Amino acid sequence: MRLFIKRDKSSNEQDFVIFSESGDERYRTQRKKSGSEKSMNIKICGTDGQIRAKIRKMPFPATNIFVLRADKSRITFVVVPTKNGLLSYFYGNNWHVSGSIETKNFSVIDVDKSVVFSHTRHSGYTELEINDEANELLCVAASVCVNMINTVEKHELMPA
Repeated sequence: MRLFIKRDKSSNEQDFVIFSESGDERYRTQRKKSGSEKSMNIKICGTDGQIRAKIRKMPFPATNIFVLRADKSRITFVVVPTKNGLLSYFYGNNWHVSGSIETKNFSVIDVDKSVVFSHTRHSGYTELEINDEANELLCVAASVCVNMINTVEKHELMPA
């Protein structure tokens, strides 16, 4: 299944719109900041307005920690910046990232080496190819998390 994610700039509450290949809207995200500036809750809603999945971004300095909930599943997705790039980890399942979170071009691989989903950045949108349809909402949630991470695309050395 192929989905497309596009940032929704028309509203402060809805950050992303997720479309199917035929152009039909599948999901929308709604973001709500919590007590601290960096903590936030994101809801992934269907076209009927019902909440399908939830994301909670935890407020840790210099680290992106997301708790993803969909159906009865719960996983934690952690992205840590290092001097060699971003390291990412999934806790609560056997997934790992192959590729570059920084450029937003990567695949998520299961323990049996099957591709769960592929995430490809294009100009103005993201393409999400989901191979594990049973985990569609977790794949969408993880992709939304990656799209929320601000990264530097072009690394340049600063003069001393």
